[in-house]
Amino acid sequence: MRQQVIDLILDIISATDPQSEVRLRLLRHLAAHPDRPEQALLCHLLENARRPLATGRLPN
Repeated sequence: MRQQVIDLILDIISATDPQSEVRLRLLRHLAAHPDRPEQALLCHLLENARRPLATGRLPN
């Protein structure tokens, strides 16, 4: 499972603009949880879940 988490993190980092807020938040979580990518990803997902959507609408 650890490798899947790492692959997902790498996909997110590589698919986003280097200056994007999402990417920078994920990198911040990775720095806060060295050697614990699962915890970093969990914190990132929880933080994103608390943020309002950019459009202000719920997805369909």
